[in-house]
Amino acid sequence: MLVIGASGAPVYSGEDLFEIGNEHYAQGSLDKAIELWMQAKQIDPSLSANAWYNTGLAYAAMKDYEKAIMAWNETVMLVPNSSMAYDNMGTAYGLLGKYEEASMAYDMAISIDPDVVKYRIDKELLLKSAPKEETPLSPISAFLALITVLGIILRYTGDS
Repeated sequence: MLVIGASGAPVYSGEDLFEIGNEHYAQGSLDKAIELWMQAKQIDPSLSANAWYNTGLAYAAMKDYEKAIMAWNETVMLVPNSSMAYDNMGTAYGLLGKYEEASMAYDMAISIDPDVVKYRIDKELLLKSAPKEETPLSPISAFLALITVLGIILRYTGDS
């Protein structure tokens, strides 16, 4: 609700600022959207969790995944059962190559909302895209590989 202040300047409620922030986000004015959401939560603390969540979305759109994760961490501090924030964190961690953190974030989303199939799919996609760890050869396997290579070398050098 827009109110005109004593100076004649408009005074916005937290909800007004939040909605104006949403409009700026939709138009791609992400920094302005973040600024408005932060103002909205200052005026109306009940908007804090949504303001932080949206701020995470804006930072992710700017490809600033570290800041997005920080914003979503603020969200889950205020609303610990925000499975969407955990899912988004999983995606951001994955884009940063932090696969273990991503997996843990997805696990949190799944444990909070086990019926949301998207969270399981997101985790599966992460696991498929994560680089596979090379397991070191056991001493016996290394020895057998060495013998095989030496045998190949001797075979080809012995024929000359």
